[in-house]
Amino acid sequence: MDLNSIISSITGNNLIGEIAKKFNIDTNKIMSVIQAAIPKFLSAMQKNAGTAAGAAALTQALSNHAGQGLGLNFEDGQKILQKIFGGNLASVIAGLGKQTSTPNDQVNNILASVAPNLLNVLGKNNAGGNIGNLLGSLLGGASNSGSGAGNLLGGLLGKMFKK
Repeated sequence: MDLNSIISSITGNNLIGEIAKKFNIDTNKIMSVIQAAIPKFLSAMQKNAGTAAGAAALTQALSNHAGQGLGLNFEDGQKILQKIFGGNLASVIAGLGKQTSTPNDQVNNILASVAPNLLNVLGKNNAGGNIGNLLGSLLGGASNSGSGAGNLLGGLLGKMFKK
């Protein structure tokens, strides 16, 4: 799994079309926001997984969402955004809005629509609940030391920034 496969998995089920229709947003804008937002999501998740409680909460969230289908779930997405970004949500939205030249309300709608799908994709790639093993397969045999959720996200971030 890499950044492109995450984005493809998230957007492959006509999610972009659903977001465009529901919120009247251009599909190119949606894709631009998603591409800019995924690293921010992963970075915030990595930070949250830096504690045992945060790692446990993330592992549980991934597990819960792995069983859900992909699609538009805006209300759940709003809750996820609050948990992932906390008090930084407004600045993340503003930063992405500026970066992608997209109004903040549209950025919020896109992020809330994408969040449950991102957890779904990451959760499905964590089959069996051992994030450390998933990381090992992604990186070709990394150790299982430290927080499994933090290791998974660290591995994904590492792969993204190597490109």
